[in-house]
Amino acid sequence: MIINTSKDFIKRDLNSTKDRKRNFNKINTLYQLSEKNEFTIDDQTWDDLIMNEVFYELDRTYSTEGEAALYKMLRNPIMDEEKLKQRGKLIDLFKDDLDLTVDLRRILYNMIYDSKNKLLDMLNDLLPVSKLKSYIYSIAGIIPILLILAAIIFKEPNFMIALMVDMFINMYIHNKEESSINAIGLVYLRDLINASNQLSHIKNDELKLYTTKMKTLLNELSSIDKSTYLIKVLHSFGGILEMFSIPFLIEESTFYRMSIKLVKKKEKILELYYLVGELDALISIALYENNNEEKYCIPKFIKENSLKITDGIHPLIKNPVANSLEISKKGIVLTGTNMSGKSTFLRMISTNILLAQTFNFALAHEYKGCFLNLISSISPKDDITSGKSYYLAEAESILRIIKASEKGIPVFSSIDEIFRGTNPAERISSSAEILNYINKRGAICIVATHDRELSDILKENYDFYYFSEDVDNKNGLKFDYKLKKGISKTRNAIKLLDYIGYPKEIVLNSYRRVERMEEFI
Repeated sequence: MIINTSKDFIKRDLNSTKDRKRNFNKINTLYQLSEKNEFTIDDQTWDDLIMNEVFYELDRTYSTEGEAALYKMLRNPIMDEEKLKQRGKLIDLFKDDLDLTVDLRRILYNMIYDSKNKLLDMLNDLLPVSKLKSYIYSIAGIIPILLILAAIIFKEPNFMIALMVDMFINMYIHNKEESSINAIGLVYLRDLINASNQLSHIKNDELKLYTTKMKTLLNELSSIDKSTYLIKVLHSFGGILEMFSIPFLIEESTFYRMSIKLVKKKEKILELYYLVGELDALISIALYENNNEEKYCIPKFIKENSLKITDGIHPLIKNPVANSLEISKKGIVLTGTNMSGKSTFLRMISTNILLAQTFNFALAHEYKGCFLNLISSISPKDDITSGKSYYLAEAESILRIIKASEKGIPVFSSIDEIFRGTNPAERISSSAEILNYINKRGAICIVATHDRELSDILKENYDFYYFSEDVDNKNGLKFDYKLKKGISKTRNAIKLLDYIGYPKEIVLNSYRRVERMEEFI
């Protein structure tokens, strides 16, 4: 492919966000095809941290491969400081060497955006390997040519009738095979190989690991590269040539001939796909850092089982209030009223841990901590289809944290409103036992709760912090979103009812009922 995008355009586009619709069922295909490990971010934690939205914020990739690689990298934190530093060096390279970044982005920009994920779908599906069909369709594709030649040479009309019948049969075969073959996937494969070839010729010592590996993979895929050329040509010019190829079964014979090779080379193709995508993803992070230069720091990783974040912020908050936290041997119980910032704080800490362990940066003035296995239970849901209640869903969610803490690997767990779906006595008792159990096994745990009764039970293993607010009829809700040491002494649920206009009878009787209930606590 000839690079025709101007450098000036690419330079102007460096600081822009990519405002496009994203289909995460497609974006996560590469991740789904890849091996998982004990540190892979599970679906519950990913959803708890609203990581699809964070992905939107980080993503400045041009290619489908870049999107897929960025997603996969975020789902698979690195637990090796040297590997993280190496990734960080490449991000710094793309920030510092503008000419290199522009050259790479030009190649990536000119790749065909595979919005329907045809290439990975082709590799993911059970490829219809059939040598017999390959032979049959190759022969069937030659027959129309022979009939045309025979009609010309012998000037016999019956050959033309036979040609019409044969073309009708071949069109029937084409329509029948249309759902089985994925010729468009081959077009995108050709594009991937072309882009990889261009990227492999980029001259830069720090990219040699990538360029050398690409050249090796391209050499191993050379036979596939040649076979995709014809399909690429057929799908050029708006697909006009494809129509003329149908009577000769060119797509069918080529696809079945290639499918044998694709099965053998599937892992090599996926490796090349990820390699190209990883470069695009790292450039995307470099551009994100450039746009947030005053907001991030390089994390410092230590052996001690602890975590310190100074002035941390969440990437999705436009006007964030920074908060700091230091955790060592004790966990944290977080109290506070509704909407005061507890859940956002949990997500801020967890998201920064993930960013630190995937791309070697954190949105804070300082980040210092050990490597952590990130598992959360912030928003488990009822599962109506399986008949699971909210309580059972939450119990299973927290069991993930317990099991992970038993493996001897430091776990960071954020829990929001533990066992909110059951009665107070059982909730407080089971919560206290679970939180002490997790803490004794070296996990760093932050739990947000309204149960102030946990303070006496957990004081040996947990420190206490809270968020607060003020509610009045004149000024409404006022939150400072600042973390404070201690236990929240206020509630605002009834105040909120009053503020939004509930009948005074309900409000006053609610206050009286709370006072009577508190006498027995």
